[in-house]
Amino acid sequence: MAITQITMPQLGESVAEGTVGSWLKQEGEAIRRDESLVEIVTDKITTELPSPVGGRLVRILVSPDQTVKVGTPIAEIETEAVASAKEAGTSAMPSPAPVSAQNPPHETVRGGATDRISPLARKLAAEHQVDLNQVTGTGEQGRVRKEDILAFVERRNAAPAAAPSAPPRSAPQPAPQLASTEDEYLPVSQMRRRIAEHMVRSKAIAPHATTTIEVDMTRIARWLEANKATFKSQHGFGITFVPFVTKATIAALREVPTMNASWTEDNRIVLRKHIHMGFAVSTDQGLLVPVLRDADQYSIAQLAEQVNDLASRARANRLLPDDISGSTFVVNNPGVFGTIISVPIINQPNAGILSMDAVVKRPVVVEDDAIAVRSMMFLCLSFDHRINDGLQAARFLQSIRRNLDLLSGNIDIHRR
Repeated sequence: MAITQITMPQLGESVAEGTVGSWLKQEGEAIRRDESLVEIVTDKITTELPSPVGGRLVRILVSPDQTVKVGTPIAEIETEAVASAKEAGTSAMPSPAPVSAQNPPHETVRGGATDRISPLARKLAAEHQVDLNQVTGTGEQGRVRKEDILAFVERRNAAPAAAPSAPPRSAPQPAPQLASTEDEYLPVSQMRRRIAEHMVRSKAIAPHATTTIEVDMTRIARWLEANKATFKSQHGFGITFVPFVTKATIAALREVPTMNASWTEDNRIVLRKHIHMGFAVSTDQGLLVPVLRDADQYSIAQLAEQVNDLASRARANRLLPDDISGSTFVVNNPGVFGTIISVPIINQPNAGILSMDAVVKRPVVVEDDAIAVRSMMFLCLSFDHRINDGLQAARFLQSIRRNLDLLSGNIDIHRR
């Protein structure tokens, strides 16, 4: 008998522990090599761990929702049956079960190759009524993964729905259903728990202070209106206000370096020499903050490309743990949802976070007391009052406004 011990993997350079989300195989079940064994949750990212060997899962050592350090044994797989079968020239793995009423719909796609569909993907397909014949797998050898199902559902939900046909006049109409008056308890996902933990921790350890400034985005808004369609046709992705504000923020971080800093556990302030910009991205599963390292090395056009890539991978659940760690400052864009003023919570261990709200046309007093219609935006800065006071915060926001004025005076999206 040969036993292979499965340990908690290190899914990123900065990852020291992981949480078992759910076991995709149970004790006593056969498993193929590279077949998904268990879900691993690390700081908002859920990853399916493939089995390194084929055999039978004989022992689960870590229960769901339990967090253990990297390298900790989590399961044992017996491989003797596989080895004996290979010597005999046969496979010890059972044949796929015939399709029955208990199987999820369309499970026999791709010529019955159910081994090319991960168990979690199969489960999600059943939950969302997805025809797997319409899904292109991005895993090894075309394996359909949960990310492929989620991406398919997102595209399907984004497509315009066909207008429902009216029922025949003679058909009886169902009686209206009364909404339940009982309170409903929603299940809390691992990701939601992680977000809750991060937010509570941030508010508990960092004294938040907030200040807001108004910036005139008129010239940038006009440039976008005139050039965004051409830009998208040339580059294959869109450009928004985000890369402009990010570029101005990066320059401000150089002018006020204590905003690109952290408070350490031994009560010191560490100034970060690299600018690793985080971008808050809303997904169906929750909020993620993917990180662009050395963001000061990019032009506005390149920032637009990187932000688009990070957001796309976040919404398709294709980020790795290293993609959401190591930020030194965060830019948030709730304005895309129409908000006017937002007060964000700091992403620890950063010194601050900037929210850019909706660009709105309104009458503004300009030079010589004239009134003009301008495209205005509020920028809201939440900062750690242990590191910075109101003076540094005001200087930082003023620097962003000044940098935006300079950028909009002679827009060159390819200049670094």
